[in-house]
Amino acid sequence: MFGISLALLLYGLLRPESPPQFFSNSDKLLHLLGFGAVSLAARIAFIRTPAWLLWGVLLLCAPLSEWLQHRLQPTRQFSWNDIYANLTGVILAALGWWLLTVLYTYWQSRKAP
Repeated sequence: MFGISLALLLYGLLRPESPPQFFSNSDKLLHLLGFGAVSLAARIAFIRTPAWLLWGVLLLCAPLSEWLQHRLQPTRQFSWNDIYANLTGVILAALGWWLLTVLYTYWQSRKAP
């Protein structure tokens, strides 16, 4: 799951042309969803990695990927809004993961006699 989501994200980021605009700023939604999916898949794939390290690396990769996209594909434009969307995807994934762990812990404590 992680490998597939990462491959799709890299394809979207590093293809020579921008994706088609389905609506105004639809590319920002794609950035958010892509980084959110990769982040959740990374958390599952690297479950034994300390959370601070995994989320820290993902937060560093979010802006770095936009810079790298511009360097490797000169036809693509650097965008601060894309960076914000990338970071938002990682942050929402982290919050979602945290919420799931809290709910799971609560559910486990209620299940025990």
